[in-house]
Amino acid sequence: MSRQLVRTVVTSMTGNLFEWYDFALFGYFAPIIGKLFFPSFDPISQLLSAYGAFAAGYLARPLGGLFFGYVGDCYGRKKALVLTILFMAIPTALIGVLPTYDQVGGTASAILIVLRLLQGLSMGGNYAGSITFTTEHSSKNQRGLIGSFTVTSCLMGLMLGSATAALFSSILTEEQLESWGWRLPFLAGILICIVGYYLRRRVCESPVYEEAKKCGHLSQNPVVDTFKGYASTLLTLILVVMLHDLSFYILFVYMTTHLTEFLHLNKSTAFTINTINMVFVSLITIGSAWLSDKYGRKIIMGIAAGLFIVGTLPLMMIVNSSDQAFYVFLAQALMAIGVGGYFGPLPALMVESFPTAVRNSAVSLTTNISGPLFGGTAPQVVILLITLTGSNLVPAFYLTAGAVVAFIALLRLKAIYTD
Repeated sequence: MSRQLVRTVVTSMTGNLFEWYDFALFGYFAPIIGKLFFPSFDPISQLLSAYGAFAAGYLARPLGGLFFGYVGDCYGRKKALVLTILFMAIPTALIGVLPTYDQVGGTASAILIVLRLLQGLSMGGNYAGSITFTTEHSSKNQRGLIGSFTVTSCLMGLMLGSATAALFSSILTEEQLESWGWRLPFLAGILICIVGYYLRRRVCESPVYEEAKKCGHLSQNPVVDTFKGYASTLLTLILVVMLHDLSFYILFVYMTTHLTEFLHLNKSTAFTINTINMVFVSLITIGSAWLSDKYGRKIIMGIAAGLFIVGTLPLMMIVNSSDQAFYVFLAQALMAIGVGGYFGPLPALMVESFPTAVRNSAVSLTTNISGPLFGGTAPQVVILLITLTGSNLVPAFYLTAGAVVAFIALLRLKAIYTD
């Protein structure tokens, strides 16, 4: 791997790490945020309100994806990535100092939702932009492996968020955590943003994009051209990406809440289990991406989707029935094999589904339609269905159904653009 490629990968990873660290913190501290910003006599209502604010960020993701995708296709991938990291920094700092409902009333709730919307704008452009930018720097026989680092950097951000939550939950009392402790991780994330901004300013533009610009092959209306020429591919790919979003948010954002609120596991233990298994997912992600360069994206992802279909329900039954943390950890670790196996080849698959002229916009549309519909709403939908049905197996049924749909879509997808 050349020095320039290493710099490109590190640059994308740093920005992703910051954004997902910050975005994930909200999910991990949802029970506390629910109490502080959405007061209610019913803890479940508080939790639903907090996850509603979490999902609000996803409402802005499509707009962010459209805007930053347009910037990336028309003015350069690099410029779009520099802008996205700035759009995340200010809301992050403000969440860390935001007064609670008890201090300023409903204004606190409203401001929190607005800040989540601003974060959503940034998220809408950054993830798809980093996927496009990073994979376009790599050769065809390394595209799966190089592209997987964009996913692992997101997982690293989640791991850092989870580890931070575990640390603060273990060293602070419940009263300290709710009073001021939850604010510190949000404020600390600003340091990552500064590093990411510096690196993104110095990295080189995508050579594939530069060549398309030189030859006059760029699109003036990339969003319109995507819908005109690639609508079928877009819809199919959205259903493929759906499993990525469902598995990610059910198993690694919502699951800590499931373990603590419904199964009454200790918070520190739940966060620790989550963090360790995300390390495992990261390793599997890189391995599956490497295999996809040798054997094909669809083969590796199809196997992973099959693991979800046959394994999610029995493993979730173990989680719900066991009173020992080790068995909960082991069951989630086995589910993590499917998660990493599916995650690894996905960035390269998305890039190879669209031509350079509309690629940034098309990948943005894909991730930002699937994300809000299936990922951002997953925790809230699962909690609501558990409340209505009384069954703690709802996450397993929901995830299995998504895996079946994604597997069928994967069989229909044709990824043919290898430029």
